[in-house]
Amino acid sequence: MADTLIHVDTDGLMEFAGAVGFYATEVDPADVSRSRQQFAAGVTFGVKNASGAVHVAKENYARALTTSLQNLTEFVEAARILAEAAEKAAADFKNVDNRSAATIAVLNQRLSESAQASMFRRGLYYGPYLPQDQEST
Repeated sequence: MADTLIHVDTDGLMEFAGAVGFYATEVDPADVSRSRQQFAAGVTFGVKNASGAVHVAKENYARALTTSLQNLTEFVEAARILAEAAEKAAADFKNVDNRSAATIAVLNQRLSESAQASMFRRGLYYGPYLPQDQEST
């Protein structure tokens, strides 16, 4: 029979969420801001050069720069979303574990009560003399 259990390290998942969340909210936004400031002046090389090749290179560089900054911004947003999802998943798994533990505790209590009730009923029926194949507790 295949193992159908799911093993989730909720503490590790929360640690991952915290690390990625910190990166997405504290580190990356500063990097994105710094990058945008650094390139705010746009493409500055070849300003006094009328060469067609230099003009094409400037346009290509400007497009690449714009795309890179947009990718960086989207990466930060993706990291934030990933951190949030990991945090929610860890919390959901933890809640399921807690509910399972509570259910198991209730079942154990009921089993204990049933066993005690059964011993009481057997004691009433047999008195101090249990049949040979049954032990007294």
